[in-house]
Amino acid sequence: MPRGRPRKGLEASRQSEGANISKMEGVRRALAKLGGDAKPLDIKAFLKEEFGIDMEPNMISNYKSTLKSTGKSALIQQPRGNVGAGKAGGFSLEEIQAVKEVADRIGPDKLRKLAEVLTT
Repeated sequence: MPRGRPRKGLEASRQSEGANISKMEGVRRALAKLGGDAKPLDIKAFLKEEFGIDMEPNMISNYKSTLKSTGKSALIQQPRGNVGAGKAGGFSLEEIQAVKEVADRIGPDKLRKLAEVLTT
């Protein structure tokens, strides 16, 4: 199927919800949800169910190895959001809203102190 044509059924509805992500990003999110020790077959099932992505277990294993060997193991714990979808400076809109809620609750002075503690 050509890349420009929309898919029908479940896959089209998932794309419209913003779930159209790369395979690497799918593996990142699966590892974040299932843990770094997740087996390729478990990740395969997760990818198919959540994103409609069908990958072979050996490719999933290669992606896991790539993520770990390139020093991006932090991405396994904290996956990136959709690139360009609600991103501002590398943070998702949801992350920014969560910080805003905390700031509103504790006040700006305590927020500055919290930021200082977290950055040192």
